[in-house]
Amino acid sequence: MIQSLLAHFGHLALFGLLVLGGLGVPVPEEILQLTAGYLARRGVLQFWPTVAAAWLGIVAGDGLYFLVARRHGPRLLESRQVARWLTPRRRAFLERHFARHAVLTIMVARHASGFRLPAYALAAVHGVGLRTFLLADGLSALASVPLVVWLGWFFAGHIEQLKRDLHEAELLVAAGVVVLLAAWWILRSVQARRAARERAEKERAEGEL
Repeated sequence: MIQSLLAHFGHLALFGLLVLGGLGVPVPEEILQLTAGYLARRGVLQFWPTVAAAWLGIVAGDGLYFLVARRHGPRLLESRQVARWLTPRRRAFLERHFARHAVLTIMVARHASGFRLPAYALAAVHGVGLRTFLLADGLSALASVPLVVWLGWFFAGHIEQLKRDLHEAELLVAAGVVVLLAAWWILRSVQARRAARERAEKERAEGEL
């Protein structure tokens, strides 16, 4: 489904889906980027516009979530999705790091599975500025997005080669089956002729007696 959406709507679909992911919709960000890289290798998308669309989608989605958290922070922090991960001990840990190294904490949180949304909500409540947040989030995404898209692009070539290898292997197997069937048919024909000749010789010998 992801590949179909990206193939039909291109970079706009990639941007929109990643914005939804930033807002908390369960969208597989890495799979989206890998798939986009794969389609770029096949010529369906263009590589650098794909990187740009992915980066913009991620930063825009995270930025929108941050703005929502600034207005509804306490309610978000008490929600089941966030409270499940943000235990009192983890909250105290993050608050200490926001007070000392807000940019670095946000950059690390972007790549910490399960902690991204709680950390962003806590950053908003803790008083981190929007510019600081966008700077940290943008730098973090800039370090990862080109790499993930490139990995999809790189392994697409191996996938295509694997498909070609499998196709050649299938042809070899099919040819082998044909050869075996032909050999079996020839062997059966030879055996049938030999049996017929032996029966004829036996009948002729019995007739002479």
